[in-house]
Amino acid sequence: MEGKREFRGSDTHGVLQRFGADIRATSEGHGWSSIYASIQRENPFEGRFEAIADDLIVLHRSGPVQTTFASGGHVTSRCIPKGSIFFLPAGHACEVGLHGALDTLHIYLRANLVSVHSVTPLLVERDVVIQHLAQAVEQAVCENVSNSDLFIDPIARALADRVSAISRSSEPWQVQTAGLPDYELRRLNDFIEANLESEITLAAMASACGIGTKSFVRAFAATTGKSPYQYVIAARVERAKRLIEQDQEGLAEIALRCGFSHQEHLTRAFRRLTGQTPGRYRRSVN
Repeated sequence: MEGKREFRGSDTHGVLQRFGADIRATSEGHGWSSIYASIQRENPFEGRFEAIADDLIVLHRSGPVQTTFASGGHVTSRCIPKGSIFFLPAGHACEVGLHGALDTLHIYLRANLVSVHSVTPLLVERDVVIQHLAQAVEQAVCENVSNSDLFIDPIARALADRVSAISRSSEPWQVQTAGLPDYELRRLNDFIEANLESEITLAAMASACGIGTKSFVRAFAATTGKSPYQYVIAARVERAKRLIEQDQEGLAEIALRCGFSHQEHLTRAFRRLTGQTPGRYRRSVN
């Protein structure tokens, strides 16, 4: 393990120092060569972990808290429960948004411990093995355990083996919610446009994308930053604008053609999204 050189804080991302985390304890000075660990209270922040040569495991010691992760084109935005684990492998950069205060344990592992080389970032909501191993590291930090060979190195290998096993699993325990691919978003937009006059359900939108409802909600939020309801209302208002510009129908008829229950429903949504009523908009474009 690199000639038993101590794994120091200077070898890490340094994100905790950049964003003012309240660091309670670290393994600095313990002489550990396979692991660097720190215990802290993190404040809300948005920042970027640059790619480094070693792996990072983050244990959420409190929660739940809303977090956003983005790496390699994949985005996950979730309310993460206490006990969840985030794994960022060596060579991967990651953007993180922490939207509430959070107690965490950061464990950096030397990359040569992980046997799977094509590992991607993992968000694991529940894994008792990793939790117990991480808690052993936390206890060792607090008790200033300095015998790396006998105590910490076996835990480091066990953590690496567990992460490797999760990565190889055909049914991984990861929650890695990517955004909707472009072709699925186009398919969804076509479906919405074709059905604006009628009720559009969440289940129907998910079906149009070929995925389950829960996965759709997460992926949709990661892609658009909106709820499905907000997205459909915006599409209805856009159609209303096009019909108003044609100046061929009354507003009550336009409301029905766009899927609104009545003219007042159209007016409320139109004013909220455009800042003006449909009537004023008609006068401004005709």
